[in-house]
Parts: sequence; C-alpha cells; structure tokens
Amino acid sequence: METRPKIALFQCKWCLYSEPDQNWVDNELPSSMHLVKLPCTGRINPLYILNAVQGGADGIVISGCLPEKCHYKEGNLRALRQHDEFLNFLDYIGYERSRVRFVWLDLQDRGRIQKELADFKSEIAKLGKAKVLATRSKVSPGGQYA
Repeated sequence: METRPKIALFQCKWCLYSEPDQNWVDNELPSSMHLVKLPCTGRINPLYILNAVQGGADGIVISGCLPEKCHYKEGNLRALRQHDEFLNFLDYIGYERSRVRFVWLDLQDRGRIQKELADFKSEIAKLGKAKVLATRSKVSPGGQYA
C-alpha cells in the first residue's frame, strides 16, 4: 500500500503575491501537507521545525520572499542563516538534509508554489518514510521516562 509523504509547509504570509496561488495554498493544499503560516520566515523558531520532525513530517518546505523583497527588510536572510545552522542539528539527530527545502518566491512566480511542492513531494516519495528519531522520550503513566 502506497502512502503519501507527510509534508509541513512553513509559509511567509507575504510571499505569495498571486491571489490564485494563495487561494490554492489556503484551500486546495493536498491533505498530506500541513500549512503553517508565519508573518515572516525570519520568525520560524527552529523548535517549530523540530516539532514537525517529531510529529512525523517526511519533508519540510520553507517558503519565503526573495531576500531583497522581504516585508520585514532582512527577516528571510535571518531565516536562511538559522536554516543553515538547523541543518547541522538535523544531521546530528539523523534527519536527512534532503528532506528540507527552502523556496524563494518572487512576484512574477505565479504557479510556482504548486510545482515546487509537487516536485518536493515526488523527491520525498522516492526517499520513503522518514525514520523515527529518538528526539523525544515517552513518559510512562507513573511519570517515569521510558
């Protein structure tokens, strides 16, 4: 039985200028994809991404504005620096770097988000399910860590 990969999409609320594209993301995103909207990619706390990994995301897409067109001036550059550091952490816990993609979107990139997500979903499907990582311990009913 084939299962669709679970993908978490972290999207800057300013990066999709095209109303049809934003409408597609808001209302027609495949059920295997989970949307997290943020005011800016610079506001993504690495713990949000870790939570997606722990929650079973097979892949993560971070979608933001082009660097010179950030609504918050340099927020997306901060996100990219943080993303590079976070990839090192993902290496440490055993989550493959190829399961995380950063996408810069420009004003004239109409229809690109759908293509990017379809391409990424295809790549993740080839990789298969992400392995379960020991990043969170289970607590037994008595309050003891397992």
